[in-house]
Amino acid sequence: MRRLRRNDGLNLLSNHLLSGRVPMMTLVHTLAVAEYLNFRHAANALGVAQSSVSARVKALEEDLGILLFERHARGVRLTEAGRHFVERIAVGIDQLDHAVKTAGMAAAGESGRLRIGIHALIPHSFLAKLIGQYRKDYPDVEVEIAEGPAREAVVQLRAGRLDVAFVAGTPQPPDCHSRRTWTEPLLAVLPERHPLAKRSAVTWPDL
Repeated sequence: MRRLRRNDGLNLLSNHLLSGRVPMMTLVHTLAVAEYLNFRHAANALGVAQSSVSARVKALEEDLGILLFERHARGVRLTEAGRHFVERIAVGIDQLDHAVKTAGMAAAGESGRLRIGIHALIPHSFLAKLIGQYRKDYPDVEVEIAEGPAREAVVQLRAGRLDVAFVAGTPQPPDCHSRRTWTEPLLAVLPERHPLAKRSAVTWPDL
């Protein structure tokens, strides 16, 4: 097995990683050995047999044609090629871990962007409390607010420009899912002599 100079063989290494020839567990074992500089200590930390760690690292070195560790009586020492390998793989695994976590958060609705349409008649005190709590529970979600008429909100929902809309009344578009979230009285202030002033209740069509 040849010893690699500073940049010798790194392109070969990248090709092996991209082709999937190097199992992820092998990389994890290799990083553990690089951290502890001892096969036995690395195996104990991983909760696996020392022979398994040794075999994986040896197979990786043979597959890549790179000597990653110099063995000695008290443990191992990274070669120059091994040091560069570990630096790059550590960054790659961190990025992969971040990608997995962020993808999971996005799938669970814990990150990303939420576009909310608000009807002008909706009480802002209620929405402020609701949205404030949502931002507290999901700090990685960017909340965008768009005010406008209820009809416009439904149109934007259908077009995919809004994710959710709060509107007054009980509109139930057949192609949208709707749910009543709260109910409260709404007063209409009219002149004393107005024809509707004597009624105990009025409807939207009346107004």
